[in-house]
Amino acid sequence: MKKFFVNVFCAFVPSKKMRGKIRSRMLPKPDTRNVERVINNVWAQKSEMETWVNRNTEKKLSTAFLHQKTFLKFKGINTGKDIVLIATGPSLKKFIPIKNAVYIGVNHAFKCDKVKLDYLFAQDYLGLKDCIDLMNEYKGNNCVKFYGLTTEFDTQWDRVIPESHAIKANALRYRTDWEEVSGNFKCRFAYDISVQSLGCFGSVVFPALQFALWTNPRRIYIVGCDCNNGGHFDNTKSADLSYLLKPWAEFKKFARTYYPETEIISVNPVGLRGLFTDFEQEKEKHEV
Repeated sequence: MKKFFVNVFCAFVPSKKMRGKIRSRMLPKPDTRNVERVINNVWAQKSEMETWVNRNTEKKLSTAFLHQKTFLKFKGINTGKDIVLIATGPSLKKFIPIKNAVYIGVNHAFKCDKVKLDYLFAQDYLGLKDCIDLMNEYKGNNCVKFYGLTTEFDTQWDRVIPESHAIKANALRYRTDWEEVSGNFKCRFAYDISVQSLGCFGSVVFPALQFALWTNPRRIYIVGCDCNNGGHFDNTKSADLSYLLKPWAEFKKFARTYYPETEIISVNPVGLRGLFTDFEQEKEKHEV
């Protein structure tokens, strides 16, 4: 519009030279340097996006092939059975073993001498270094071990359990989605773990739970998931785990949607009290 009025005004100027000066003053040439910066920025973003797409496509394909090998054979294997998930909170001390159940432990739960684990999940090498050799050698009830890959594509490679330990333990590998991707990352629970990364939310408990549901049990008893800062059953300290209460609530919705016939029970609950069916073992024992 401005150019239109300038041309109308210049129509009344008889001198061609003067008209040129007026146009140059009133219609300055655009700053091409700014245009170049914009173009360069667009190309940089395009290149970054292509790298992100290629990287994540590769990860998804790799995860699908890995999980076909790791999890497909376990689908529905515990149909009609009870599973007890053993975490390492102080309430584990109060736990009275449940007979004829399948036991899944996480991290240091293999040290609990009350039960023999059928399955063991572990994924953060920094918290396992001091006991990884004992974990590798743990027999349990012909215990099948799963060693997760959490940050293998990130810079925190020291959190990944080395492949040499996975080989010693004859452990099966799995991937979690616990990785920041371009600031838009959000953990999600996986329904089909034979092709998807397992939702992690910063705790190995959730991959173990997704596996437990995948095996289609009648009931899942949750033990030692205290979600507070009370430490561990072996009297070692822990961070405040109350931040996990939100993903626990999301897990409840997920389980209710995809596995409505699997009952979830909190044994001697602390932080999870009221979220699932509560089961106080000492109280039940005295009432009987």
